[in-house]
Amino acid sequence: MWRKGLSWLHRWASLVAGLVLVVLGLSGSLLVWQAELDAALNPGWFKPLAVCDTGPTTPPPAQTEPTVAPPTTVAQVLLLLQQHAPGRRAAIVVAPHEPGAAYQVWERRDGKGVRREHFIDPVCGRYLGFRDRGLVKWDAAHLVPTVYELHRYFWSGEAGATVAGTGGLVLFGLGLSGLVLVWPRQARRWASWQRVLTIRWDSAPARRWYDVHRTVGLWLAPLLLLLSLTGAALVFGDTTRTWVGALLPTQADARLPRMKASAATQASSDEQASTTEAKANSTATATATAETQALTPDEWVMRAQQEFPQAQWSRLTLPTGTGPVEVRLLQPGEPRADTGNTRVRLSPHGKLLSRYDPLHAPAGNVLLNWLFPLHSAEAFGWAARMLWSVFGGVPALLLGTGLWLWWRRRRAAARQQPSAAQMPQAMEPNGPSAG
Repeated sequence: MWRKGLSWLHRWASLVAGLVLVVLGLSGSLLVWQAELDAALNPGWFKPLAVCDTGPTTPPPAQTEPTVAPPTTVAQVLLLLQQHAPGRRAAIVVAPHEPGAAYQVWERRDGKGVRREHFIDPVCGRYLGFRDRGLVKWDAAHLVPTVYELHRYFWSGEAGATVAGTGGLVLFGLGLSGLVLVWPRQARRWASWQRVLTIRWDSAPARRWYDVHRTVGLWLAPLLLLLSLTGAALVFGDTTRTWVGALLPTQADARLPRMKASAATQASSDEQASTTEAKANSTATATATAETQALTPDEWVMRAQQEFPQAQWSRLTLPTGTGPVEVRLLQPGEPRADTGNTRVRLSPHGKLLSRYDPLHAPAGNVLLNWLFPLHSAEAFGWAARMLWSVFGGVPALLLGTGLWLWWRRRRAAARQQPSAAQMPQAMEPNGPSAG
């Protein structure tokens, strides 16, 4: 009876959540290659430029006074943003993955969940353009962000993120229940395992597709459980950190709290960011600063790299008001190979507030640091990324075969059930008795 109940639950959970799981799988297949795909679609933003071409539509930056030192890299990026996109509020500066490519400047998400990303080349003094992450657009500039927003938020903000995270938990439950249902009753016999681990291609269509559904699911069950659980853990990040912290030692302030945009807080953040950005850019050209003055953006980066001399900085989160500055760095040997998880938190004046070294972190943080590299396969090289990408089609395969088997069973049951007109009178509930 419990196997029948579990089978019923497995079947109906698949049918109800199937479309969500298919979307998550197929979009995830593309996102395994999101950096390469984005660079191929937008080479002017993500590929190094051979020569500088300051055409008539991209005037050079304003000249500075001869007695004042020219602004350095990050300050130049912010200065170009002010010149070409006046009124926009910088929140994060992202260093290019390849030397010579454009820097990115991210704004905070607005009340509708849209965040503008600017692309700036400080070497040639050019503003290269922008895109709006959070909008559904299928042009080359927005294709990868659109797929990411579908995979992460279902184009519906935090409500959509809850759907995606719940879908991951459902897929994890389906993987566990499927393992239980196909586990051989005589597990000690190799013949039993051979029967569930192979597909009989010469059998009848119903049997053949049942074998495909069962065998593919069984072979890929470890990967299915890994990706579904890590995906749900990333979506429900606060809950995950709470549970991990209750079981394992963690460094509690390893991450800045995530800012949630709203109509009220956004206006305050914009005002504070405007004040901070003006202060940062005004000090960017100064030759020296007093202890009571905020450091320049480049000095924040240099101060952070003093803590980790072997690391390369990847992101600079600008302060809001008198809040902290966070510099994110990548050390050799980190599992998060794209941006790193090394973090240095400073006051605007350069005082060290905290530092986080993922290579010497408590066990709980090590587990948390591995969630994204495991989910994206970036820590395992090209072969794993190929496998992860192919696996994205598995939910569609399992749903398709399961749906076909369910429909075939329903149709067979309907054919076997005799109609009321064909029932003998003796079988009718109120019919005359025999004799």
